[in-house]
Amino acid sequence: MSTASTPIYNGIWRILADWFCVPRHAPSLPVHENEKITSRRPAPGFRNYLYFTSIVIFAVVAIPLTIVWGIMTSQEPVIGLIALPFLLLGMLAIAAITWLAIRLRYDTTWYVFSDRSMRLRRGIWLIRETTITFENIQNVSTRQGPVQRFFGIADVVVDTAGGGGNAHQASTQGHTGLIEGIENASELRDAIREKIGKNRTSGLGDEPDLQSSANDATTAAHSFTLQHVAVLREIDNLLRQQ
Repeated sequence: MSTASTPIYNGIWRILADWFCVPRHAPSLPVHENEKITSRRPAPGFRNYLYFTSIVIFAVVAIPLTIVWGIMTSQEPVIGLIALPFLLLGMLAIAAITWLAIRLRYDTTWYVFSDRSMRLRRGIWLIRETTITFENIQNVSTRQGPVQRFFGIADVVVDTAGGGGNAHQASTQGHTGLIEGIENASELRDAIREKIGKNRTSGLGDEPDLQSSANDATTAAHSFTLQHVAVLREIDNLLRQQ
């Protein structure tokens, strides 16, 4: 963003944040003693990536409208001249709204990590926050398209328990966390995998459940009395006589 446009955007951002109660800072996470919290936004390349895709979409819409206006002007010059200011103002309004929406989307996107969980926030009109605990994560992968590669960014996709299927289906079921527009996505992926391993080996994974089941079985076995044993033997004798 240019230096001249920064104060303008900051003023608009402040007004919109007050009107729509948009949080300006990173979301918080419940933490334990001595637990480290880190927060990050998407890389600046993600903002440029959004600008590029919006320019492509804008061109796809603007070029046919311009061709239609040219044909109309060749047949009805007066009508074409009258429509020209409206056409230009409409394109400028669309460009300004798109620019502002991309900036707001970038500034409202946060990724917060603790030793036990992560919280993802995105959205402008509808703000969504998703909290994922590392012990429930089943798979972590990276995703990068050719345009993302050009801007030096990638996505980190986090699948939790029960989130099978493709990424779109899993996302609608609430079983996928998407960390968009990250530089060095492979490093973040490996860091998440390391935290998954630490949480599962520190007593937060499946091993305590297995131990708990074994303890329950042992307790149930010791709860039988001599009367229970006698009744079972009697039932066994009746079955043998049949």
